[in-house]
Amino acid sequence: MNEKDDIGRALKPATMVAAAVVVSLAIYLALVEILKATLKPFRGFAAIGDMQPVRYAAYGAGAAVVLLILLLRPRLYRRRTGEDTGTALTRLQRASVLTMVLGEIPATLGLVLFLIGGFARDFYSLLFVSIVLLFIHFPRRGAWEESLKG
Repeated sequence: MNEKDDIGRALKPATMVAAAVVVSLAIYLALVEILKATLKPFRGFAAIGDMQPVRYAAYGAGAAVVLLILLLRPRLYRRRTGEDTGTALTRLQRASVLTMVLGEIPATLGLVLFLIGGFARDFYSLLFVSIVLLFIHFPRRGAWEESLKG
């Protein structure tokens, strides 16, 4: 067994989780489009009087997720001194899965805003944030190899 094989084995589950997150974003988008088309005009299932504080909270939480990823990812990907390859790969795998799941949160918040108040624009904006996060942080062999070099 060599390091390339080990990286491939550890990378595969992380890539599968990332692909599942991408599929879930596509499902969110399909759900929004179906609801918009079938329930014209869609005004949400639980529209409340003043949605602005809820919208601010959702956008703030989305921004917090972006900052959390920016702060955590470099620490999680950095190889620790004396760490063997197996332990490092397990850490990279967990870090990748965590990053992908966190990257889905803005789109989920946008979906909640849409379902509550019918704000499609908010959903699209937060979906875009999630897509960018997933694109930037999708598990890649090159990034893992670089991290393993130390």
